[in-house]
Amino acid sequence: MRGRGFAILLALLGMAGTVGGGPPAPPRPVGPHGLWRKAIEIHQRNRDWYPERVVILSEVLTRSGQPSSLTEMVFRLHLDARGRVQAELERSRKNGADTTERTRAKVTIRSPEEGVDPGDDTAYSVSLTDSPFAAAHQGAVQAFATAERQALFGRLCRRFNFTYRTTIVRKGKTDELTWRGMAWLDEASGVPVKLEFTFSPLPGLVRSLWSIYLYDIDSPDRWVLKRVSMTGHGGFLFIRKNFRTTTTFSQYRRAPAASRPAPAAAGRP
Repeated sequence: MRGRGFAILLALLGMAGTVGGGPPAPPRPVGPHGLWRKAIEIHQRNRDWYPERVVILSEVLTRSGQPSSLTEMVFRLHLDARGRVQAELERSRKNGADTTERTRAKVTIRSPEEGVDPGDDTAYSVSLTDSPFAAAHQGAVQAFATAERQALFGRLCRRFNFTYRTTIVRKGKTDELTWRGMAWLDEASGVPVKLEFTFSPLPGLVRSLWSIYLYDIDSPDRWVLKRVSMTGHGGFLFIRKNFRTTTTFSQYRRAPAASRPAPAAAGRP
């Protein structure tokens, strides 16, 4: 493992100013029941929630799938005077040993999707800012309803295959990034229950990566991201590592009205 500073890749909300994506376009119905349009509306109504607690568990796995290294980090989040999300490391442990002070001195926060280096088990990537359900990004989304249905968490969900073209800023350069995967929408309400995808191109040392977003759908007046799981493998030359990162979000608050982003203007460039 290379001895570099900890890189916590947290882009926490659209109000944090890190959202990428294609040109704004008006929402459009997709599929015979317009479920995708309902999902866009749900995203629009709930995009100003933010979690006050984030827990990241990162594991490096053996070939048999057993953890050979486990790192846990707990963050507390709050809004500053400008309505931007700020993160503070509350606790860090590696393989059972407390590393809070050492980690706090090294931690930096930068853009997501910049790369998960399997040789560096201190790097984590989680993005809440980008979504294929964002109204302003629909010009960059292709989504197609399939006939497949699946019961998930007590909901009958319909599968949509989707691609989403977005952009990231990496080392000062804007690069294109494409998400490809499946969205599972509640067939009755259109609420997104699960999102699973990979993206291309992958970070340099990563050979495969699969992300799963699970949403909190228990409250009728709130839809928020509950957990992100990322699994993959990568390496350099003859060194191969499997990794798994799980991030949970809790203790959500709604941003004050003055801090909320303005609604997307349909049809504007």
